[in-house]
This record gives sequence, structure tokens and C-alpha cells, in this order.
Amino acid sequence: MPTLQQLRRKVKSINNITHIIRSMETLSIVKIRAFQDRALRLKPYTQELQRMLENLVAKLPKEYLNHPLLKERDIYNTGILMITSDWGFCGSYNVQILNTVEKFIKENPKKRYSFYPVGINAIKFVKAKNYKVIDSFTHLLDNPDFLQVKRLARSLLRDFLDEKVDEVFVISYDFVNIARQDIIIKRLLPLKPLNITEEKEESFLFLPSPDRIIGPLLENIFETTLYQIFLDASASEQAFRRIAMRRAYDNAQKVYEKLVFQLNQVRQTKITRELLEIISGIETLKEQEVVRIGR
Repeated sequence: MPTLQQLRRKVKSINNITHIIRSMETLSIVKIRAFQDRALRLKPYTQELQRMLENLVAKLPKEYLNHPLLKERDIYNTGILMITSDWGFCGSYNVQILNTVEKFIKENPKKRYSFYPVGINAIKFVKAKNYKVIDSFTHLLDNPDFLQVKRLARSLLRDFLDEKVDEVFVISYDFVNIARQDIIIKRLLPLKPLNITEEKEESFLFLPSPDRIIGPLLENIFETTLYQIFLDASASEQAFRRIAMRRAYDNAQKVYEKLVFQLNQVRQTKITRELLEIISGIETLKEQEVVRIGR
């Protein structure tokens, strides 16, 4: 059985750990509120851009559908943008992403893949699997910044236009609410939406000409969509971390209570033993006194 001193050290350690976990949970709650607000405020704008893109593709004159960012081409190399966290303590957040990537590859074994891992966990994963990596990124989820995401978007667009990759998929999380985060597998490039029926009855009036508008518009849609994905991923990470910290706190509390109970048992046993020794000593002294008086 552990000594009283050992138990006291354990109780103190668990108590300190509990305070740290509690602080991390509180920090996650604060970050969730901030990222959730940014993600949900941007989402209507992103959805409207997506509807605009669908309408544009459906009604655009055929000659403009050959724009490099819209045109479908033979697929020789598929790029995968996989977004994980840089830090731990977020439950199954990273594991689910990595499992989804493996499942996606197994379901499409004939394709050639190139990776854009985001986050330390994703980078470790592709290195362990010896996958081809075009570029990697870290610390984008800490506090997603539009300019940083824009640089990543430009890198993806450049590689797509240079035909390093013929299509790009993203595997990440969609933040629905604080209690629900869904994994998404979404094709980012080419930008032409799948399963769109072309409708030529109506047409847009472009001022200035389509040649000057379509390119910047498509780039803006892509950059904003990617920024939305990173905001959702960041908010989802904090939601996972809050749940993980809550479970860790509850488990730490249970361990703390067991150790305190064990500590009290050992302390009570020690006190009882000392009392018995005192009583035994008193009885011995009494017996010796009786013997002395009898003499």
C-alpha cells in the first residue's frame, strides 16, 4: 500500500492536472465562440457564391466554359488537401480525418495522388505512408487568417493551372453547430459544379466583358470557399477539444476522489495504530505501577 507521503504527492499532482485541464476547456469554449461566430457569419455569403457559380455555369455561353478553372480534363493526378490540427488533446478529430483519407484512397485505387497536408498530424501521416507531397502547411488552424488561406489558394490554383494536379479534393470538417461536426469530401478544382444542367434560355449581361470578369470572379469564389473550410475546421477542432477536456476533467475528478478516499483510509489507519500504541503503553505503565505498589 502507498505511504501517506506518496498519496499526498499524487493528490497534489492530480489536483494540479485538473486545474490545467479546466483551463484548457475554458479556453476551448472561448475559441469556439469566436470561430463559430466567424464561420457561421461567412457561411451565407459562401453559399450565395456557390449558387452564383452554379447559375453562371448553367447559363454561361459555351465559349466561356473553356476557362481553365471550369474546364474538365482527363484525370492523371488527383490532389488531396487534408486538414488536421497541429496540437493534440482533441479526441478523435485527427483520427477520423486520417481514416477518411485512407478510405477515399482504397475506394479509388487506380488514381494517382498528390497531397497537400495541413497540420502536423497530416504531415506525419503522409510521411509514414510515403505519399507524394507537393506542399505542406502548419499553424493555419490556430487562428485562420484570410491572407494566409489566400496564399494557399493561389498555390493550389497555380498547381492546377500548371497541370501538376488535374483535380483537387479537400477532406476536412464542416461545422454545423457546437454539438455536430461532419466530415466532408469536396471537390475544389475544377470549379465547375458536378451534375449541373446547362440552361441557355437566359443569359447574364456582363459589364465589363466576361473575359475580364470571369477569371477574378472564379478566383474569389475559390478563395472564399477555402477560407470557409478553414474556419469550419478550426471551430470543429475546438469543439472536439472541449469535449475531450470535459471527459479528461471528469476522469481526473474520479481519480482525485479515489486518491482522497485512499489517503483518508491510510491516515485513519495510521491514527488508529498510534492510538492503539498509546493505549497499549498506558496499560503497560498501569500494570507496572500495580506491580510496584504490590511490592
